[in-house]
Amino acid sequence: MTIYSKKKNIKEITLVALIYSVFFIVGIYSYQDFGISVDEWDLRIMGFVNLKYITGIFFPSVSANLDVIFSIPDISNYSSNTHGVILALPTAIIEYFFNITNSHQYYFMRHYINHLIFLLSNFYFFLLVKERFNNWIYGIIGGLFLFLSPRIFAESFYNQKDILFLSLFIISLYYGIRFLRLPTLKNSILFSFTTAISIDIRIMGVIIAPTILFFAYLKFLKNKNFKIFIGSTTYVFLFPLLTILFWPYLWEEPFIRFLEIFKNLSSYQATSYNFYLGEYIKDTNVPWHYILIWIGITTPLFYLALFIFGLINSTLRIKQRIINIKNENNWNDFWKSESELEDLIYYILFFSPILIVILINSTLYNGWRHLYFIYPCLLMISLKGLYILNVSYFKRKKWLSNLLIFLFLSHIVIVMTRDHPHQNVYFNFLAGKNIHNKFEIDYWGLSNKQALEYILENDNKEVIKIGTAGPISLENSKQIFTLAKKKRILVSDNVESDYIIDNYINWYGKYKKRKHKIPNNFKIYREVFVSGNRVISIYKKM
Repeated sequence: MTIYSKKKNIKEITLVALIYSVFFIVGIYSYQDFGISVDEWDLRIMGFVNLKYITGIFFPSVSANLDVIFSIPDISNYSSNTHGVILALPTAIIEYFFNITNSHQYYFMRHYINHLIFLLSNFYFFLLVKERFNNWIYGIIGGLFLFLSPRIFAESFYNQKDILFLSLFIISLYYGIRFLRLPTLKNSILFSFTTAISIDIRIMGVIIAPTILFFAYLKFLKNKNFKIFIGSTTYVFLFPLLTILFWPYLWEEPFIRFLEIFKNLSSYQATSYNFYLGEYIKDTNVPWHYILIWIGITTPLFYLALFIFGLINSTLRIKQRIINIKNENNWNDFWKSESELEDLIYYILFFSPILIVILINSTLYNGWRHLYFIYPCLLMISLKGLYILNVSYFKRKKWLSNLLIFLFLSHIVIVMTRDHPHQNVYFNFLAGKNIHNKFEIDYWGLSNKQALEYILENDNKEVIKIGTAGPISLENSKQIFTLAKKKRILVSDNVESDYIIDNYINWYGKYKKRKHKIPNNFKIYREVFVSGNRVISIYKKM
């Protein structure tokens, strides 16, 4: 290695270490700022349901003790038993065996672990980008793009389904690409392991298996490399076994239950409504453009603009390859280099899940969170767009490209800092004005934390009666507080309350239930706006 290469390597290590240290510090200072999402109480119970099931097999005394403490249902009778427990089970184990009894502690613990996994996946994304472009600078830019995505950042703390799946999908994708590059037995095993744990969060994780195996098969036809055959065979055998191993619900009747879970992908029994383009639409019958619109209005425009450049280039290149195959009847020309093959994989993994949910009319709610896992592929295509722009237009003016990247990312940092801790309600200007009249804002109910904090700080009564104008549980929301603060909050019927919180979410459609009505003797006391959008209102009894 030359002196220049050593200096370059030291520079890379130093800068990468510095950036990820900043990411880590931001997480340390941020993780207690977010409230509890509507799913978290269920995920906690789900962890203990599986812990009870496992200890019932191996440690019956522990299982009996869990029943005494928590009154946990059996796994066969639990409504959410079709959800994977890769995080829910370990955090339940930590909570139980370390005797964490205060709700704010075990929820904050879950928040921070979820965020740490996201940071780990961000580093894997850095590696993916670095290897794709053979340039560590692009890797750093990719890591910044992923971290500086307002909604993804906020949800990396409390969204222990979709963001956790996104994180594990990135790691699985890394080892899948690595296996294609170097089909060793070690890489096959690592790919099997990471595929299994991603599937054990969301069943859509299975989509990565046929994609990688298909191109492994084409590479085998092209190169006749027997290692590809051995590695692929190992993968096909191992990843289903690991999927079953890490998902206790599958231990009995694994194939039947797996098919049951897969069937639920398109027919999940939900009874709620989405507020979309100014109308309430049942979540089992969303229009085909639902996902595309949500991606368009919640992704920073800088990333979207680069995505368009990358998408056009990839589409034209794929078209040309197909024409060549048709003319020459030779599948060996489907890609010319490893980087072109990877681009094709990212292209497929971005569009195929969108097409699947449209074609099978999947149940969708709460924006596009069910497809967050395709976001890294979107960013990969965006980074390709950046690469094309740099090669085509900024080859002799790299300083200008770097300046533009710095300015755009600085703007996103300013927006995220200004809106903290409400980055989860980020919209770009494509959403238009009066967004609250067209789309759901705080569908997670996170802003309940800030509303309750404000009431507690500005009312000195020992016990404060608080009601809600929507279906999101205040009993759940108050669990993020210490015991002393929780004792001061008495969730009550609206007519008896001192305050009523309204975050303008209504799962029941345009009609509001009687218990959520705001009596006439209540007036607006405080409102929270984020980037001009009303997120939550507090009403006080006059």
